[in-house]
Amino acid sequence: MEQRYATFSLLLINISRCVQKIKNVEMAKLGLKGNQVQCLFELYNTPEGASLMRLCEMCGEDKGMMSRTIKELTAKGLVYIDSSSERKYKNPIRLTEKGEQIAGTVAERITANLESGGLGPDEERERFYRSLGVISENLTEICKKIRPVKRT
Repeated sequence: MEQRYATFSLLLINISRCVQKIKNVEMAKLGLKGNQVQCLFELYNTPEGASLMRLCEMCGEDKGMMSRTIKELTAKGLVYIDSSSERKYKNPIRLTEKGEQIAGTVAERITANLESGGLGPDEERERFYRSLGVISENLTEICKKIRPVKRT
């Protein structure tokens, strides 16, 4: 059991580090940061735009981090907040024309890296994603039940 934990943890850590490195290198080529990949990718696939809270859900980020990302992308002219709504946090965030182009490039790079990283039979990959989904759901349930220990 201990070996299973060690193997699982090390594989996840390695995959996470590799994904971060790839994101950082690919985004640096575009003058952007690795943490902006998911936001651009999600907006590229959501042409109607998304509210800040929806983007948080889609990207798995907290509100503070997503607000900073949107601020950075807005400053670079890649996204804008459609202010036609009266509710600030409900306003959809959308890609600008320049953002569409950059996000298209990001999506192409994601596809190329997924193809390289996911070489192997489709059935194995599908089984892996199903299994990983089950593990993720199980761990999420465990996390809902545990309470952090207060440090003294």
